[in-house]
Amino acid sequence: MKKNKRDHQMKKNIFLFIILNFILVNLSSSAEIKLSSDPWCPFTCEPNSDKPGFMVEIAKEIFKSAGHDVIYVKLNWARALADAKAGVVNGVVGAAKYDVPGFILPTRSNAKSFNYFFVLKDDPWFFNGVDSLKGKEFVIINGYSYGSVVDKLIAKKHKSFKKLSGEDPLLRMIQMTESNRINGFIEDSSVLSYKLNSLMKKSDLFKVASANLAIDPNLYIAFSPTNPHSKEYAKILDEGMIKLRKSGRLAEILKKYSLKDWE
Repeated sequence: MKKNKRDHQMKKNIFLFIILNFILVNLSSSAEIKLSSDPWCPFTCEPNSDKPGFMVEIAKEIFKSAGHDVIYVKLNWARALADAKAGVVNGVVGAAKYDVPGFILPTRSNAKSFNYFFVLKDDPWFFNGVDSLKGKEFVIINGYSYGSVVDKLIAKKHKSFKKLSGEDPLLRMIQMTESNRINGFIEDSSVLSYKLNSLMKKSDLFKVASANLAIDPNLYIAFSPTNPHSKEYAKILDEGMIKLRKSGRLAEILKKYSLKDWE
């Protein structure tokens, strides 16, 4: 009789263990993924708006189908990188490979970026190497990578480059150039176009003053090197990009921002 009671209790314990394990597994498979970036429309825009940025929408849609909620927070870029590296957030949105050494990246790009020097439309200056920078001052955003040529000059603290950070650095760069406080700035062409056309109605204010500076134009949602789930998240993102593209949903998201698929 006692043996039967022990057997019954053992079976009960095993059953409870299986149920508890099932609950824990399901809880662990569903997570809140916190991603950050600075305002860089149309890639990343305002959180909790109808247009949070097409890369943010891509992340939200893909991870939602995998049972995860994406929380997007706005930070300046240098802070976003630092927080992701430390594991405070799960990743950053809109990173080039050289922005995020050591981070976990998907194998497929989540966007493409093309960087140029921009000056006022009546300025004849054009970037032709280091010598052409003499006597000129350009603004860059703290923590951004602009391609190997410019990045090397920034690393050497070339006096022609002034770093900005904080809220809406692109707007400040535009205003500083327009008021002739600086000669110009470096920016992605679609970001500047979106800002000028959608928000400022000044589409003809600047002109391109260089060849494309981005040797590798691919951008990614990059995941924290300290988070044990980062490889899993990168894999989900890769598989999700394939599905979004095949279904036509990626094209629908991009259309909201007047963009087309980069592939």
